Amino acid sequence: MRTRHATLSIVTSLLVALSGAALTEGVPASAEALSRTSTQAVQQVTGGRYFPARARVLDNVEVEPGATMAVKVAGAASLPATGLESVAVNVAAKGNSDSGSVVVYPSGELEPDAAAVSYDKAHYAATTLVTRVGADGQINIVNQGTDKVRVYMDVQGYTLQQGDGQGASYVGLDPKRILAPTTLGAGANFQLEPLGKGGVPTSGVQAVAVMVTAKSTSSGTVRVYPSGEGWPVDATIDYQANAAQQSFTIAKLGADGKVNIHNLGFGSAQVAVDVVGYLTTSTPSQRAVLRSIPPVQIAEKLVVPAGGDKSVDPRGLGGVPVVGTDSVGLGVTAYGSGSGTVQLHPTGTAVPEGQTLTYAPDTEITGFTMTKLGTGGKVDVHNSGSAPVTVWVNTYAYTQLVDPVLPTPKTAGEAIENVTGVADVAAAATGDADNIAVTTTTDDSGTTTVKVPKDPRQGITVTAEAGTTTLKLPASGAATRTDAGTVVYKGTTDSYSIGVQPTTDGGFRTLAYLADSSAPTSYSFPMTLPDGAHLAIDELDGSALIVKEHAGGEESVLLEEITRIQKPWAKDAGGHSWPTSYTVDGDTLKLNIDLTPVTDASGATVSPVFPVVADPRVKRNCGIVTCSWYFSKATTRWLKSKFDNYGWTVATASGIICGNLPHPVAKGACAIAIAYYYNSAFNNTRRAYNRGGCLVVRVNVFYGATPYTAWRTVRFDNVPLSNRYCYSS
Repeated sequence: MRTRHATLSIVTSLLVALSGAALTEGVPASAEALSRTSTQAVQQVTGGRYFPARARVLDNVEVEPGATMAVKVAGAASLPATGLESVAVNVAAKGNSDSGSVVVYPSGELEPDAAAVSYDKAHYAATTLVTRVGADGQINIVNQGTDKVRVYMDVQGYTLQQGDGQGASYVGLDPKRILAPTTLGAGANFQLEPLGKGGVPTSGVQAVAVMVTAKSTSSGTVRVYPSGEGWPVDATIDYQANAAQQSFTIAKLGADGKVNIHNLGFGSAQVAVDVVGYLTTSTPSQRAVLRSIPPVQIAEKLVVPAGGDKSVDPRGLGGVPVVGTDSVGLGVTAYGSGSGTVQLHPTGTAVPEGQTLTYAPDTEITGFTMTKLGTGGKVDVHNSGSAPVTVWVNTYAYTQLVDPVLPTPKTAGEAIENVTGVADVAAAATGDADNIAVTTTTDDSGTTTVKVPKDPRQGITVTAEAGTTTLKLPASGAATRTDAGTVVYKGTTDSYSIGVQPTTDGGFRTLAYLADSSAPTSYSFPMTLPDGAHLAIDELDGSALIVKEHAGGEESVLLEEITRIQKPWAKDAGGHSWPTSYTVDGDTLKLNIDLTPVTDASGATVSPVFPVVADPRVKRNCGIVTCSWYFSKATTRWLKSKFDNYGWTVATASGIICGNLPHPVAKGACAIAIAYYYNSAFNNTRRAYNRGGCLVVRVNVFYGATPYTAWRTVRFDNVPLSNRYCYSS
């Protein structure tokens, strides 16, 4: 048998920042560049404006445990068939017989470790979140429960990749209560007037972004919708007796500027509303466009003390700009031994009256909100409970100021840090005779050491269990280092510089700062790889891989994925995305950025607005991201024959699929998961067999994982023979 194992070992990023001012580290282009301390405005951004629209895209559809379902949103009802960037979608989920969670993410991306909605079997848990749409106009939903889940999905609005100035801009607000707890009788309706309250202006408002809280002694639903319109098919909150529940929604205003709040329940319900932002067609100075990214986790197992706070900084992660970002769309999951509430709010502001979510003992609860950034670009997570609570925080979207103002950098290092931020930079990294920075990290996958050289010709070295990898830099001259820890080298020409940021998680980012339009748009990084390893491009998502083949037993060959460099992206200061890609030439990885001007929806020519940022991100080892095992075509046929001979049973699947996974935690997790996800295992084996492809098993073996904590992350998949990891024999 031939199996393939993917395990990741280092972290790096390749980030590109372009500027209209020629700068080199320590040597400004001119005295003017060095002495300027004011800020400079950049070109207005286009696209990302919001259009309210309702469309049901899933109607009480069952999703098998462990299964992934693609949902087409482009072209649904009044939504455009092309050009979608994101949708605001209400997701409601209820388990058939058990609790679990669903994940929502763009098609064409890797499944993130980010729960969108945690559900149970008693009621439909729901919230509205902003999610990016895949290039094919679809979003994916994954059932992480142990039984089938029923799901409703309703689009409430959308943004476009490019635009002609139509649509609404977003203005973030500090959370403010605009409706104190108000009792609505069974079947009662309340007309909320948000205009002029909580920072919302008295005119020019199309919709308000609000958190709605409902509590009742009975069960029912709360629906929020424009005054003058009929009930929507989707419920904002499906409440159960004696439990406060919250949900985020973007509520369109009626022609009279009001919003209906309707209690469709068997008894009275107490409802409160807190505003966190609004959408306007006017031109306030702080208006912003809404951008989306594939979900990225910015806080994992963050323990917030009773009555205390912890801060998170989403800037510079997953494509969120450091400068010009006003608000972020955050998903939060909470789990604790006690009960209480979690509030997300701008750092430096008072804890708001409203809640992002209410948690109960030993129960996983999720929520979503748009949160304005506070002091230092951070968001506070407040725990009102009487015991500590553990939270996970994921970024789905951000808002970028239409008229952003960038600080004028004095050096290339400062310019790079304006883009990336320094929250995760290892400023305290020590050096030695040959290296300006050395970091060492030890976790369940072993020890990884990163060395950043004084001479760029020596290359950055990463040493782990899989061996030593060297990444050489397209730079020259001795290294300098900023106070925050960014290492800067001069480029081979004066038109660019290269930066390296050792990170606190044991990896590093490599950055290119393009001083002007004459700088190269392709950068080569020659690599020295461990014995037997080679570079490859994953055709599924465009990421780059370092893979190494190992001989196993007489029936197997193990392919170890040493490193995955996630697919690159690039955005300029105007918020425009620019095509980026990797190419491989032997052991050299090339990062390519296409800055060719394009024509937008209005027919205008859009050119790059400096700076441009490209940030492909590499995750470190199997202890943080998903490991994948690819069974060859021949082995998949063998699996099918074993099922046919011995029965399509859990016992058979556990022995022939899980028993062949070499990672002990993954093997145990698979054996537990197969008892719940057997239909997914059976169906993917059949599909792989029918298409002449390969069965794939994926497991998120996170740091400190055991089979009992990792089994819910097990996924079964199949790929065609054309996939580069699907061997024929």
